[in-house]
Amino acid sequence: MQATLRTRRFAAALLLSPIAAAIVATPALAQQYGAGQRANSVVAAQSPVIERFSVRALSIEPGRDMRFRLLGSPGAKAQIDIPKVVQNIPLREVKPGVYEGSYTIRVRDDLSEIDRAVATLRNGPMATTARVALEGEGAQWPDRNGPRVVDITPNNGQHVGERGRTEVSARFADERSGVDLSSVRLRIDGDDVTRQSRVTAHQVTFEANLRQGRHQAELVVRDRAGNVTRTAWNFVVNNDIRGNNGVSLGYGR
Repeated sequence: MQATLRTRRFAAALLLSPIAAAIVATPALAQQYGAGQRANSVVAAQSPVIERFSVRALSIEPGRDMRFRLLGSPGAKAQIDIPKVVQNIPLREVKPGVYEGSYTIRVRDDLSEIDRAVATLRNGPMATTARVALEGEGAQWPDRNGPRVVDITPNNGQHVGERGRTEVSARFADERSGVDLSSVRLRIDGDDVTRQSRVTAHQVTFEANLRQGRHQAELVVRDRAGNVTRTAWNFVVNNDIRGNNGVSLGYGR
């Protein structure tokens, strides 16, 4: 009789407690608490799932509408962030698991950031993110950036000791439209040495017996979308530079 009375009092206190909504209150649970045992039946939010996050646009330019669509877990909250452009664009759940929204591109927007849009699908404290994909036959993001130039040789400001031929080279790449190889131009001290250079799909290399002193190299390369990259660097040829073993240092042959 006393045990039953204690159980009823505990159940009444549980209903008045602020955390009662987070606990599954079943007769078995009440018996466990009445017996002084601990229960851990807390309802946890599940992490939402994003199946696809995409955008449709006739063209990526100011004044055009971008229509976003997300497929994922129903009953959640969805929003979009475009780095350096706009934050917290809400998506509306038009039917279970389908979220839609739009954004009109402004003149001041950085178009090179549009393809970095990220959707967040949130269910309580749990959230999932996904990068946008462009939909439509033949659709592709605009190429706004020139090719990347890396691995220049010699390094900018480097002193090289040569007793023979100096090698000047650089690598380039463009992941969007690709490099226009006919546009590659390498100049040494203002002279175009492209014809004397070896140009491959990703690199240009020039070798010559350069005089001692400071030299400037400049590489100009364009991608198929017309974006141009110019990279210039300086180096010094000094035949008096030697290592500890008396061997000349540098890129000579």
